[in-house]
Parts: sequence; C-alpha cells; structure tokens
Amino acid sequence: FETLQNEAEGGLSLPPSTKALLRTVYIMGIILVLLLIALIGGIIWKATQPKPVPPAVEQVQDLKLDLASIRHIALDGDRLAVTTDREVVVIDLRSKSVLLRLPQKP
Repeated sequence: FETLQNEAEGGLSLPPSTKALLRTVYIMGIILVLLLIALIGGIIWKATQPKPVPPAVEQVQDLKLDLASIRHIALDGDRLAVTTDREVVVIDLRSKSVLLRLPQKP
C-alpha cells in the first residue's frame, strides 16, 4: 500500500498525506465492521432474552362490590368511578384494573 504501480516506471512512492488517508480509511472500515457485528449481536441477544412479567394488578373480576351499596357511577373516557357506602373505586376499563380505592370518611 506504500507504492503506486505504474507500468512505465517501477512504482511511485505515495506522499505521506496519502498514506495517512489510506490508514484512516482502513481503520474506519475495521471500526464499521466491528460495529456491524456488535449490532447483529445486540439484536440476537435482545431476541433471545425472556420478556419481563408485567406486575400483577387487581382485576375487575376480583372487585366484589355490593350492588345495594353503590351510590353513584361516573364515566370519563376509559375511567369508571364507582362510589359506594364505604369507598370510591376508580377502574381503568381498557386494562380492566383497579387504579384507586379511596375509603369514605364517616
């Protein structure tokens, strides 16, 4: 990589700036290949790792409200607020989970 091949002459010597440029191009090529290998390895690692288990939330089926004690129901978007004699319960209808249980003060 240090000489240019020329048919008329035996070869020409490269100037130092061109040698430095060639070294820089080779180094950047090696870095590019290493980063590509790291990217592929990261994708494989991410694909083989088990997904984390989402935290358990109280499901609406476990809500157990006495229908006779319900005083008021309010719906706002995907949130349902149920007011009973003892507490206020806010339910997320999309995820079917209880967001808030607020006891009523006597």
